[in-house]
Amino acid sequence: MTTSQAEQLGQAIRDVRPRQIGVLPLVHPILTALQVRQLTNELVPSQADIDLGRLIELLTFNRLLAPQPLYRVQDWLAKTVLPEMMGIAPAQVYDNRLGRALDRLHPHLGELWARVVSQAIEVYDLDLNVLHWDITSIYFEGAYTDSELAAYGYSRDHRPDTKQVNLEVDVTHDGYVPVLYHLLPGATADITRPLPHLRALLHLFARPELADRRLRPILVSDCKMITPEAVWASHQHDLFYLGPLPPGRATEAVLRSVSASDLAAHPLAYRPKRVKANDPRFVPYQGVWRSFTFEHEGEQAVDRALVIWSAGKQRLDEQKRKTHLKRLLNRLADIEKKLNTRRYKKRTYVEERLATAQKGSSAKGLVKIDLSGDDGALRLNFRIDRERLAEAQTLDGRYALATNAAHLTADEALTLFKGQDGAEKRFRSAKGPLLIRPLFVRSDQRIEGLVFVTLLALLTRAILERACRQQGRPLTAERLFRGFANLQAVDLTWADGSLQRQASEMTAFQREILETLGWPAANAYARLARPKG
Repeated sequence: MTTSQAEQLGQAIRDVRPRQIGVLPLVHPILTALQVRQLTNELVPSQADIDLGRLIELLTFNRLLAPQPLYRVQDWLAKTVLPEMMGIAPAQVYDNRLGRALDRLHPHLGELWARVVSQAIEVYDLDLNVLHWDITSIYFEGAYTDSELAAYGYSRDHRPDTKQVNLEVDVTHDGYVPVLYHLLPGATADITRPLPHLRALLHLFARPELADRRLRPILVSDCKMITPEAVWASHQHDLFYLGPLPPGRATEAVLRSVSASDLAAHPLAYRPKRVKANDPRFVPYQGVWRSFTFEHEGEQAVDRALVIWSAGKQRLDEQKRKTHLKRLLNRLADIEKKLNTRRYKKRTYVEERLATAQKGSSAKGLVKIDLSGDDGALRLNFRIDRERLAEAQTLDGRYALATNAAHLTADEALTLFKGQDGAEKRFRSAKGPLLIRPLFVRSDQRIEGLVFVTLLALLTRAILERACRQQGRPLTAERLFRGFANLQAVDLTWADGSLQRQASEMTAFQREILETLGWPAANAYARLARPKG
């Protein structure tokens, strides 16, 4: 009986094991160009069998390929092509070793980040003329009783029951590449950060590697940055700022200073990306400049405020008011039903309930409330104050962007501000694919180290997106990573004990992306040199 070639091959193969390649062909060239390993080892020399730079590189690969807690990195590594690529045996990267690596790196995190970012700016010619600044929170599982970072605070993750840290990040407008970050205690109030943030930026710009760039960027933020102190500091340090004026009487006054007809006479060319160029339903934004004065410690800075009207915001404002007004009226009606029964016989108690019903409601002041009569014979009348309602409606859809950048046109100012969601996009990546939350490490040093590694991964993803866009392929990192997720190598053990590793056939998409970027194909990651140990 003749044995087929397939049967002969099957008899000759003793073992077949898949190994993950995944997105390595997309991220390895970037981490190599950033010199993460080299810069780490220059800063923190090591005589260990695996240098610190290699371990940080490994942890960054893990964040990018398949984020794991430290105690699971070893098992994950054994299923990838990285042991041979990096010369590391999985048994060498137990969780205590990885934790000690983060401890050792901790005193140098700020300097290492600055060196890596400086390298990114140089290699990829990052544009620092516009930066977006924002803050988010990252929650924890566990008590963290000994932590100085983990604390209860305003939770942007809607987890007020958990402790958290706050993370502030600056990203470029071009590609939303992170260039500066700080990890802050979870109870840190946003309003305390503008001045320290400005000092941190100036410190970064003063580095020798960036000295010849003569940077004077536009710092874009939300209203927490637009304080008199921060505005005055921006003027003092020759920096530009751009952001919405916070609520207040002065802001309301500048919003009311522009008539509806004046706004209608100044349509803006800006269109959201989601709106098609020929969509007849789109109502253009409108914008008019006004002067605005900031006062700080007896000094004045006269800048500009762009009063903007948006149809979308008008709809949201109207719906929000309608909801809050209905909620308040229902509360008042409920009090009216209970009037002169039990505790509601007492005027003082009813007055307390009326105050509670109005507390925190944006509809407060839009309803006239009259409580009359004595205990046991109380009467409650309430109705919408039509005059105040009409007055509030005139501000629907309006907000104001303040800036000291006199060279910006109205369209440029609005376009730059709308790019603020780029910082939020990076936060979504950190909390989503990179799984920065919830954190499980048990010391502040390791918390900071893991956040550093996650920001390295975030930097890599942003550079990848930017590189593809520059080559005419505007793809998100999520789309790119999905397209490479199934890329594998196969380890074959033959009957004679010999080993062979072979990369799987790349898809047309994978080949096209790597050829477009000019980066090595998958077979470059299918080497079988034995790891040390």
